[in-house]
Parts: sequence; C-alpha cells; structure tokens
Amino acid sequence: MTGKGLFRSESFVDVSACEGLTIKARDFSGGYKGYRISFGTAKPIGGKFFAQGYKADLHPPTHAFGEVKIPFTDFTDFWDDATGKAIHTCAEKHDYCPDAKTLRDMKTMSIWAEGVEGTVHLEVEAIDAYGCRGAAEGEGEM
Repeated sequence: MTGKGLFRSESFVDVSACEGLTIKARDFSGGYKGYRISFGTAKPIGGKFFAQGYKADLHPPTHAFGEVKIPFTDFTDFWDDATGKAIHTCAEKHDYCPDAKTLRDMKTMSIWAEGVEGTVHLEVEAIDAYGCRGAAEGEGEM
C-alpha cells in the first residue's frame, strides 16, 4: 500500500515469498528505452554514491495497457547513478540481489526515465507481485 499521505503510516506488502513484480502500464512515447523501476534503500559496498535501492529495466508495451513481469533476479543494487544502468547484476553475484528484509518491506518504490534521450509518456495502472508461494495470485497486490 502506498500513496496514503505524508503523515500516515504506510507500508508495503510482504513479497518475500514471491518471484517478482508485474507492472500493468503503457508507453505513449513510441518506445522509450530508458524506463526503470526501483525499490528499497539498499546500498552495496563499493556502489555509486547516489545509487540506492534495487533497480531493473522496465519495457512496457506501447499504446495499449499490458503486463510486464520482472523477476526479482533482474533487479540489482549495483547500478550507475548517472545512467541507471546495471554495473553488476544479481546473476553475476547473489550479493546484488534483493534481500529478504527489503522484500518484506520495500519502504519506497520509483519509476524512472533515465540514461536515454527521448520523449517520455508512461501510464501505470497497477503494480503487483506474482508467483507468491502460499498465497492466491494477486494477493501480492501493492
């Protein structure tokens, strides 16, 4: 749950038993290639100064709403703070993968348009978790 106001108690749904995120969105820019999604506040040893949280590329469909599934293994906390591009990936080293503490409470989530010149027009309808063990599909809704 998010967006309930600055002075209210807010929290994210625990997605530590889930495989990843589903973003229902559409891109009206005609195929902008610099969208990214991030969550959490993790910072790896040796990471860039302003880079904080886990980040992954987001490639929404153009013009019509559609779902994009991003496994948590596509996220990394070792990314370039100037471009948003991954420097080291979760696949390269497990230390850069989202940790259980962050997946239990993401604290923050952002969608970015960075590192690529172009027109930006993104509409997001929903962000959910998928592949959640022990829960009916859709119960990871944020």
